[in-house]
Amino acid sequence: MKQQESRKPAAICLALGMTLAAVRTAPADEAAVAGASAADTGQLHEVIVYARRRAEPVEETPLAVSVRSGEELREASALLLDDLGRDVPNVHMYASPQSVSALDVTIRGQTVNRSAIVFDPAVGLYVDGVYVANGQGAMMTLLDLDSVEVLRGSQGTLFGRNNTGGSILLLTHRPDLEQPSAEFATSVGDYAEFMTRAIANVPMNGSFGLRFAFQSDDRHGYGSSDSSGQNNLGNEHRYQARLGALWKPDAATEVYFTYERFEASEAGAILHPLAGPAPGTLVAQLGQALAPFAAIPGIPTVSFPGDPYRTDGNFPASDRAATDSLQLSVSHALADGPTLKLILGYRHLDATTALDVDASTLPLADSTLINTSNQKSAELQLNDKVLGGRLDWVGGLYWFRDDGSAPSVQAPASPQFLAALGQVAALTGGALDLTPFFSPLPVYEQNSVMNRSVAAYLHGEYQLLPDWFAAAGLRRTEDRRDLEENDYVIVPGPVPTQSCTITGTGPGPCPTIAESVGYSFWSWELSTRYRLAPELNAYARVGRSQRSGGWNAPVSSPQDQPFRPEQLTDFEVGMKADLLGGALLVNADVFYGKYDDMQRLLAELVNGTPATLVTNAGRAHISGAELESRWRLMRRLSLQGSVGYTDARYQSFVYQPVPGAPVADLSGNDFYQTPRYQASLAAICEIPTAAGDVTVRADYAWQEKIQFNVINDFNFQPSYGTLNGRVALASLSRRWELALFGDNLTDQRYAYTGGTVEAFAAGPGGLPVPAPTIAWNVPGAPRTFGIEGTYRWNPAH
Repeated sequence: MKQQESRKPAAICLALGMTLAAVRTAPADEAAVAGASAADTGQLHEVIVYARRRAEPVEETPLAVSVRSGEELREASALLLDDLGRDVPNVHMYASPQSVSALDVTIRGQTVNRSAIVFDPAVGLYVDGVYVANGQGAMMTLLDLDSVEVLRGSQGTLFGRNNTGGSILLLTHRPDLEQPSAEFATSVGDYAEFMTRAIANVPMNGSFGLRFAFQSDDRHGYGSSDSSGQNNLGNEHRYQARLGALWKPDAATEVYFTYERFEASEAGAILHPLAGPAPGTLVAQLGQALAPFAAIPGIPTVSFPGDPYRTDGNFPASDRAATDSLQLSVSHALADGPTLKLILGYRHLDATTALDVDASTLPLADSTLINTSNQKSAELQLNDKVLGGRLDWVGGLYWFRDDGSAPSVQAPASPQFLAALGQVAALTGGALDLTPFFSPLPVYEQNSVMNRSVAAYLHGEYQLLPDWFAAAGLRRTEDRRDLEENDYVIVPGPVPTQSCTITGTGPGPCPTIAESVGYSFWSWELSTRYRLAPELNAYARVGRSQRSGGWNAPVSSPQDQPFRPEQLTDFEVGMKADLLGGALLVNADVFYGKYDDMQRLLAELVNGTPATLVTNAGRAHISGAELESRWRLMRRLSLQGSVGYTDARYQSFVYQPVPGAPVADLSGNDFYQTPRYQASLAAICEIPTAAGDVTVRADYAWQEKIQFNVINDFNFQPSYGTLNGRVALASLSRRWELALFGDNLTDQRYAYTGGTVEAFAAGPGGLPVPAPTIAWNVPGAPRTFGIEGTYRWNPAH
């Protein structure tokens, strides 16, 4: 009888796995901070979240939130932060093309601007309550996390500015004060992949403990350059280390401190060049014009490789980032009163990226980007339950400052190349003189940036009736953005001198450009929830939030104007159901958002230098729906799925690429980095054996067509899906585990992001039309396999 019982889930697992592989319908890794041990009862355990700055069950939280425990992430072979985006509806996470150690996130159409101190994200990232302002270096591993919460929709009241799309909350694993333990894991795989992870928990006494965590990741690249021969593009060479200390001197007081170091030294992304439709991009046209003169020494051959993992760029690529982060949180419950909490944070960032933006042999946009940041923040919270527990409230004061810079260097064309262009001009009688396209001198952009913000907020929820609750919140924010800019070339001579490259300046050094702008705004939120039945909750919410305004860098002229804060008012109605005695969880919502002064990133050439500029896109609206479900069909078999739908449209988007020139009407364009549909499906099956439990997991993620540019053009990715799988054998004591895993098992070829540098040419009636100068996309990883072994000493049960 027992033998038949063990065969039944095995047969079902095999059938489900074959169905997923054949149908390919989507992944998910839902669940919650408790779920694994629930297998013994067939129920899914209660999930506690901190989405409203206090602990509460997820089904009683009136907003769309997805939760993953650290154990669930590990069991799904989720390694980096972007792996979270596979199964969360209307969420798109990916490595930045600027730096593969930088995280770009889109939630409900709200997407990141470039990862640099002068630009702000639309999705806030928080580690143990500390805001991470700069996405550079944020593509960290999911090392020793207790849980991850993905909040969708406006979060401006409790989390502040730069949360118009949502928030991502990472909670690290705190020291266990009772039981010492340790874990060691290593994995090997394709492309010489090698991972090492070590965790040690050391309780010093009943009130103080330490926890150490370390992970290193190395992998050869799967991309190469035809022109330079560089063959390590898309590689990994990074590590992350964390020290945590927890002190509980008494039942009312808790002190938690962490120090974390992240470092990456890699080659960077694969910028696969695109020629574009006829007559082609500027790069393609220059290549065609120079092709007849390829015999002249110094004239390069411009090619567009068919293999998506190859580029034509000849500028040596490198991508380095290092962060040091400190966090201190102190909480104390006053006697018969509120709980006081102080959260202090510091993050230092140094990053340098060298990349061939034109992805060709032409010295058109060979750039080195530097990013520095010294971020400090402090938050004082007070929360309590009063009026017999009917009113649950939290209030706080917040201070933030970030000092740093985002300079760049544009490499010059070589003397040999310029001399060859001179020969071409002479041979054509001056008809083909291409020298104005290329700089004979390095172009330097230097800047200094200071961002400051202070805020105060208050949020409370009141129990109107036993099953009916209403909440309201308000936040006041004061922002200031300061920028000093100096862009120049150094003119050689007996006494080298600076010559300003900013339009509208005279010869010689740049005039002093010191800009400062301040903004003030209110964020607010209203919500209500009603318990229709013990297993069914419904809610509605409306809120308003902002993304900070600021200055573009590099500046295009001394008369540059700042871009304004983005304003979002969104509405959401949802329900959360716990059905079939706790075996089936269903969360669903619909939403609608109205944007004013929506910020959008446009890439273009400024003074001959590629630049990414934020512009206010006028008005837009977005609507959609989301569904997430987890179903434990039987004791050892469960399904997880999600579906997301986003309808995002610009109502009014008029862009003036050159001051005083005609405008371009981009109204009606699709939001970029926003697929209309997303879906995921996962099956997890446990098979008991004499050696231990075998866990089989298969998950599939699919998304519809996605645009890579604000100016919708040929640079997009059609719909595609990827299939992942994992088979693990764990001993009965959970001391050891051996797992075989594979990603992108069908070897799907796809691009996860891309970019087009646009210029504008006169079109019909004198109206400007976008003309692509440079275009490329970044391919996703090919099929990979690996094997991982884990040993745990004294594991908790």
